[in-house]
Amino acid sequence: MKRWCYSIQMKSITTAQQICKTWHLTDNEKMQLLDQPGAAQQIVTINDGLYRIYDLDQDRASAWIKKPNRAFDNEPPINVMLAGDIERVRKYVMYRVYNA
Repeated sequence: MKRWCYSIQMKSITTAQQICKTWHLTDNEKMQLLDQPGAAQQIVTINDGLYRIYDLDQDRASAWIKKPNRAFDNEPPINVMLAGDIERVRKYVMYRVYNA
């Protein structure tokens, strides 16, 4: 059982690292983001949600991360995530997916 959970966790981390590349994050931003507890799975969830919102357009979904957003006091979502509030961004994206 432990081996299976570890395998899933490593897959999430690898996937999250790939997503960080598509988001055009710097190495420092990527490390800061991935050092947060539970960040890998939340990054995967955020990316999947954005992919749905933007009708499978990865370029638009990736650009959203760095654009100022009124929901975050005109800060880009990446700033909110780097400040340690990935969950806030995840909840916002999931709300948009299911209530848009």
